Amino acid sequence: MVDFDGAGSLLKTLGASVVALSVDDKETTQGLSDGLQLRTVKMLHSADMAEVSSLTGAYTEEARGILHATGFILTPGGKVAQACYSTGPIGRFTALDTMRIIRFVQQMRERQG
Repeated sequence: MVDFDGAGSLLKTLGASVVALSVDDKETTQGLSDGLQLRTVKMLHSADMAEVSSLTGAYTEEARGILHATGFILTPGGKVAQACYSTGPIGRFTALDTMRIIRFVQQMRERQG
């Protein structure tokens, strides 16, 4: 998240914003956001692990009560342009990769437009 927060102004120039979703309660999520000193990444709290997994295919770890990192890059119309699913600490979008994908999607729309 810190990577995306640091790239917040560049992402904004591409018309993008970053939202993070947590199963943690409001206080725990706010504590994480404050601890990471996030300025541009919006963190949502109290997600239902089973429901999010059912809707998105995100991997869960029942024993720890967590959703593993799952990233989606959406088109302006809300369709998934790219997705990245992780089952552990490796395998996530980076801010740079995300900006490249967004720019590619924008260029494809311009060519088709």
